[in-house]
Amino acid sequence: MTYLSETIADTVAMFSSWGVMKQMVSTLVLMLAFLLFRWATILTIRRWNAPSGDEKRRWIIQIKNISMIILAAGLFGIWATELRSFALSLVAVAAALAIATKEILQCFLGGFYKASTRPFELGDRIEVNGHRGEVIDHNFLSTTLLEIGPVREVHQLSGRQVILPNSLFLLHPIQNQSLQQEYILQTVRMVINPGEDWRELEKVLLESANRECASFLEPARLSMTRIGQREGLDLPRVEPRVTFQYDDYGHLHATLRFPTPLDRVSRTEQAIMRAVIATREIAPHTRHSR
Repeated sequence: MTYLSETIADTVAMFSSWGVMKQMVSTLVLMLAFLLFRWATILTIRRWNAPSGDEKRRWIIQIKNISMIILAAGLFGIWATELRSFALSLVAVAAALAIATKEILQCFLGGFYKASTRPFELGDRIEVNGHRGEVIDHNFLSTTLLEIGPVREVHQLSGRQVILPNSLFLLHPIQNQSLQQEYILQTVRMVINPGEDWRELEKVLLESANRECASFLEPARLSMTRIGQREGLDLPRVEPRVTFQYDDYGHLHATLRFPTPLDRVSRTEQAIMRAVIATREIAPHTRHSR
């Protein structure tokens, strides 16, 4: 109890000194300058005639992150001496706070990892720990996605936002579907029914895919070749192809791989699926009169 009383008394004495008063005034001036700078900069960017909305959002996010770093550095510079002496007198409290704020620290480290490695950018489609979506906002603590799904087989926006803590990036791999920028390779898997001709299904899949992908097959090929040369990667061919696999239960599956623009994944997939389903429809059984 005596130690606690002495600590409180030392803290009150520290804040009542003239030096601390000057630091409080400096802090107030810094905060006002920070708010004014952030407001004026963001207002200027919003009035900027940018090529796209993503470009504006990207600059606004950068300004927010940079201004927060400058504010934190300024506050630390103003209060460094007092914080050092205060921390030395409250080691136990600091340790408890470190344990209590472990998740926040992990989120900040995840944000630092994300900023240093740049595994994705604004507008990319990513998947982390089962969460898929398009990146619409990110900072040092969290990343906001427009959800794609909700189930893995669905490739269209659900209309919901998902806010991910950046700590996930330290524990789980990040899958970025936007490596090819404009085009990606998408797959559709279908079960071959007992007695169904797998050669006929393969033919229908390839015909449907080639028909739907004809308008962008050559641009996708050029884009893939350009990325492979730039990154030094041996990327797969973009022409539609079908492969076959048996699952653990002995069922035969046909997997179609085809190229598609990033913003038309669901549309292209559904067009191919509808064309294939129409050829696999089985006429209903009819009852014969005796």
